Amino acid sequence: MICRHYTENQRINVADLNEITVLVDRSQTTLTEVGWNKWRPGLDGPPHSHDRKEQIFYVTAGHGTVVVGGERFSVKPGDLVYVPPCVVHQTITQRGEPLCYFLFNAFLGADKEGHASFADHIDKVKNVRKKQAESGSADADGTPRNGPGKPGRHIGDIRKGKVFDFGSNTTIPLLQRSDTNRAEVTLVTWPKGNKGAMVAHKEKEQTFFVLSGVGKITIADATEQVGPGDVVYVPWNSPHTTEATESDLTYLVFNTYVIETKDRSFEEMYQRVAPQRIERWKAGSTAAGE
Repeated sequence: MICRHYTENQRINVADLNEITVLVDRSQTTLTEVGWNKWRPGLDGPPHSHDRKEQIFYVTAGHGTVVVGGERFSVKPGDLVYVPPCVVHQTITQRGEPLCYFLFNAFLGADKEGHASFADHIDKVKNVRKKQAESGSADADGTPRNGPGKPGRHIGDIRKGKVFDFGSNTTIPLLQRSDTNRAEVTLVTWPKGNKGAMVAHKEKEQTFFVLSGVGKITIADATEQVGPGDVVYVPWNSPHTTEATESDLTYLVFNTYVIETKDRSFEEMYQRVAPQRIERWKAGSTAAGE
């Protein structure tokens, strides 16, 4: 079970432009990678793109600008940004403070860019990133640019949206599967004292990022106490559940779809699985279901 605070683990310096704390490495997952990215103050970061992964940023500290294609998004703590594959993007920081964000990567293929680990990836690209920052151009890596398939997204209020009630918890979809290639983001809240039914997802792996509250997360036979800032990785098709203990518990859920999903939207998935999940929760069943 991977469970750690987002500021604590291996740190990688990227050409003195930014520092990445590796939270969930690509070597540990099917198609997911997670880090915490800290950009130095007063920096126009390297314009670049990724042809084999899409990214989601959740800002934890600082203010600045994230450029995605032709869009410029002013960002602050609590903002969410989606970066599609093959779209040139750039992080621009203000003087006097670093810009920090939770970094979620969803790979489009099992080769994961051909790099064995996050550290291996950074070692291979850091010199190019430095040239891109110095020149202000993405062309320094020599990669041909494809036209964007899906647009970038900026969400300034993650608590605004339609609420879906699963009995034990509520969920607000933020990035729908129709907005992305493989990723999906939701905001989940568990009222104090509630423990969910055991679930196992046959089509996706998940990463939880705790925003507030205290509780327990169980994956298979392992249970960890969690609080604000903790990151939990749930492997593909692993039975898991959550319990809010001392207070309401709220976390972001980053989903990576490993195989094609049968549902065209979050609402379609909800209509299909919610009745059985609520029934199992009310009955106190320990059997894992969808």
